[in-house]
Amino acid sequence: MFEISPKVYSSMFSLPTEIADKGLKFASGEQLKVIICIFRNPSITVEEITKITNLSLGAVNECVEYWVANGILKDSQPEKVVKTESQVQTAEKVKMPLPEIHFVNPTQSEIEKILKKNGSMKRLFLEAQEILGRTLGYSMQCTIYAIVNRYGITPDVANCLLHFAKSINNTSQNDILKIAKYWAENGITDMKSADDYIQETEKALTVFRELATRTNNDTSAPTFAVMEVFCEWIRWGYGIDEIEKAFNIMKAEKQTGRLIWNNISHMNGTIKNWRKQGVVTLTEIEKGTKKFQSKTQKSKTQKETIETSFDVELAQKMSKEHRKDFSTKKTKKKGRGA
Repeated sequence: MFEISPKVYSSMFSLPTEIADKGLKFASGEQLKVIICIFRNPSITVEEITKITNLSLGAVNECVEYWVANGILKDSQPEKVVKTESQVQTAEKVKMPLPEIHFVNPTQSEIEKILKKNGSMKRLFLEAQEILGRTLGYSMQCTIYAIVNRYGITPDVANCLLHFAKSINNTSQNDILKIAKYWAENGITDMKSADDYIQETEKALTVFRELATRTNNDTSAPTFAVMEVFCEWIRWGYGIDEIEKAFNIMKAEKQTGRLIWNNISHMNGTIKNWRKQGVVTLTEIEKGTKKFQSKTQKSKTQKETIETSFDVELAQKMSKEHRKDFSTKKTKKKGRGA
């Protein structure tokens, strides 16, 4: 616990909580320096910020653009952007699957040239080493390069993506590229959408671990694919109790209690069926299950009654024919003796 010196309260300025809540998690040190300077003196110029922070003019401009993109600052001279029809169509297709393109990785020397010229990319590479906890080899450098240049994700959002990948223990090259592809396809290309998505997956992870605890499974972070299924269930309005019900149905039918992909796919089919029927709460689900069981039992009883009735009629008919046949044979036998 820290104790703040009372003397510092003699002179203060306001700073939005959003900067502390989101900025401390996602923004770089340079970006925080710049935004504090601006809030300390809103009429400050870019040149004055460079003197106070000891940052280059280019770095300050990039930091200002970051805060403008995230809705903290407003461009003092916004330009009216007129989109062409093709640009509008492109924007509408952001959430559609991306076309497969032939992407060529840069050489090591090309990456070095890029990092010398592009301060944002250089920061991303340095931050990536800290996040992943290792020196970036050539393959991982190409992976991070692809996040930005293949999937169109900005370096700042790419930073969030790497933090997210680390949080769910999916830090292999393939895992990172899968996440980048998903983010690009679903329009997660700015800080707000990235933050919203991360909060959603944190809820899903909490539900997954609670289910794992209740069912005696491993509570470590699931794969990205499993996480997406849990996110979808939560978006549909299903909570831990309903998801556990789906698990128990799966377990009864498949005779296994493991949280593996095939079993989760089975659970997904059950939950999709509930959603199709319009049932969401556990009470609605159990009521619907009892109704289904009652209907099934009634149908089974009717079938048994029909089969029993058929059997009796058949037995009576066979018995009658047998007696008739026996009587005929007996009469013939007597006739021979006479």
